[in-house]
Amino acid sequence: MIALDLVARPERLPWLLLAPLVWILLRTIDRARARRVAALVGPRVGIVSAERSEARVAARRLLLSGGFLCALAATVHPTFGGDTPEVEPRGADVVLCLDVSRSMLARDLAPTRLARAQAEIRALALRARGDRLALVAFAGEARLVVPLTRDLPSLAALADLCDPSSVRKGGTDLGAALDAALLALEGRPAETASVILLTDGEDLGERGAAAADACVSRGIAVHGVALGTTLGGKIPLETEAGAVFLRDRGGSDVVSTVDADGLRRIAARTGGAFVDAGTTPDALVPLYEDRILPRARQATASEDRRRREDRFQWPLLLALGLFLAELALPGRRRG
Repeated sequence: MIALDLVARPERLPWLLLAPLVWILLRTIDRARARRVAALVGPRVGIVSAERSEARVAARRLLLSGGFLCALAATVHPTFGGDTPEVEPRGADVVLCLDVSRSMLARDLAPTRLARAQAEIRALALRARGDRLALVAFAGEARLVVPLTRDLPSLAALADLCDPSSVRKGGTDLGAALDAALLALEGRPAETASVILLTDGEDLGERGAAAADACVSRGIAVHGVALGTTLGGKIPLETEAGAVFLRDRGGSDVVSTVDADGLRRIAARTGGAFVDAGTTPDALVPLYEDRILPRARQATASEDRRRREDRFQWPLLLALGLFLAELALPGRRRG
């Protein structure tokens, strides 16, 4: 691992094995030539050998192979010996879009869909130390509750306070949530930026697909966490007369079901992942660890490698010096 950190093109390191192979090939040729000379000259081989000292031949081959090794080393672009300032790890920038529409009060996930989402956010806040999170509350419109911050306990506390009264307009507009998320990520590198939709997926505003295209153009992945079940649940409301269920215009109780397919399409469209919280306990933390964190770390490592100073000139100059030394060594065979 240390060697890999010292070069910009670690995939070329196996090329260095060519240098000892060249040395072996040259020495094999020298020995074959010596045997041919001995067979042709016979007793006078000692006089001929004196003209081409075995020690000088070995030294010449060593210089030639060493120069070849240094030339190959230049191709891996070593980055040692630089005094470039260390790059501070950026970590991930994640915008959590929390659905606070009335349908999130359904109890098909205990105790409610909204409470389950808030518990997921609390768990993520404990895990994502060093990264930055933002919180968007949305229903029929979206509002940035917390901009990108590393103060994750405060973000989790504010997420617990979110409810349908957090936004003025009812309904569910995934497009508004994604638009607000993109504004929160303005100026942040796409490689470390992600959006997570925590929702039952009922895109009543029907703008989710268009907003997803805007995320694609920015290179930002949108991950979906579906909250709810296909069986659905009634939506309780608190009134002066007590708790009642939301009813439609015909007087029937409204049953809200999860729209997993719509959320899955948005995730696939943007290169994100989809998780069904109804069947996957603790859905948010594994999503963060498996998809978001590795991408952010890879981007930070690549940035660190790009900012290191390339020192390929050093082994290249050394290779040139060894080749010149080989040429200048006395007793070099002519013809």
